[in-house]
Amino acid sequence: MPLILASDVGGTKSYLGLFRADGDTLEPVAIERYVSTEYAGAAELLTTFVDHCRQRPDRVVLGVPGPVRHTPVLPVNLPWSIDPVQIAAALDMERVFLLNDLEAAAYGTLALTDDDVIEINRGEADPLGAKAIIAAGTGLGEAGLAWADGHYVAVPSEGGHASFAPGTELEGELWRWLFERHGHVSWERVVSGMGLVNIYEFLRDDRGAGDADVEPDWLRDRLAEQGARARIISSAAREEGVPLAKEALSLFVSLYGAEAGNLALKMLATGGVYIGGGIAPQIISELTDGAFMDAFSEKGRVSDVLRRIPVHVIKNDKTALLGAAYFGAHMAQNP
Repeated sequence: MPLILASDVGGTKSYLGLFRADGDTLEPVAIERYVSTEYAGAAELLTTFVDHCRQRPDRVVLGVPGPVRHTPVLPVNLPWSIDPVQIAAALDMERVFLLNDLEAAAYGTLALTDDDVIEINRGEADPLGAKAIIAAGTGLGEAGLAWADGHYVAVPSEGGHASFAPGTELEGELWRWLFERHGHVSWERVVSGMGLVNIYEFLRDDRGAGDADVEPDWLRDRLAEQGARARIISSAAREEGVPLAKEALSLFVSLYGAEAGNLALKMLATGGVYIGGGIAPQIISELTDGAFMDAFSEKGRVSDVLRRIPVHVIKNDKTALLGAAYFGAHMAQNP
């Protein structure tokens, strides 16, 4: 069985794993988590892992945060230049493959079990239908899977940077507020960690910035520290019950559902939609209270199509790692 070195490279952390592949079945041999910024580049990180495991892989597959169009790849939020030629030389091997991180995550959905996901809409899955994955975290990633020649093939995308389309008067005011500050307003500006912060600040300005009845002093002070501001707002909404934060999180969830529905329509994802990224598992109760699916399926004449699509939240934070390994296993079958 071929030994695959898979990696999910992130701006903060990277997961690396060795997997034995028997067809599409993956057997993990070793999995480690590393702090990405502690290494000068991908080659140094991979060499450290291989030396630690003391096993030589047959091929290397990396999921990287950025479009994989030309090499070397300059990842988003990481000061590296990822060059497969350099990696191959460092590891003394020929077969090195790069995937966009959401492309890897799309393949990873094929390796998930029922325990790895939370169902938020049962739907009626088409076993050969296209699938879609949308992932809000630091940014907004989108990708799909299309059935071709007897197997699924990932379809990469930079759809998170497509233009945000408001659907209500309030969302129109949000668009204008963002446009005045940034010019082009992408979906990533509203559906991501920074998106939740943007929504909160828009509502705060609209309701009366500086008013303690709108924004409690303790929350203003905590946000001024410039830490994990999206997490602070989410906590203020879910644990402290701050009305402004609750309204911001509610609008965020609705917009997340709307863009997930847009992606489902563009992919005609009758095989299912997967909600990935770091935010979704933290706000499961908000994603399952009906507002997300209402926005997801509110598409006029084709609303019924959306209601029949299965939707799941991914709990497994190693999905992109599994996807890189899955891709490597498929390449082993079709060298």
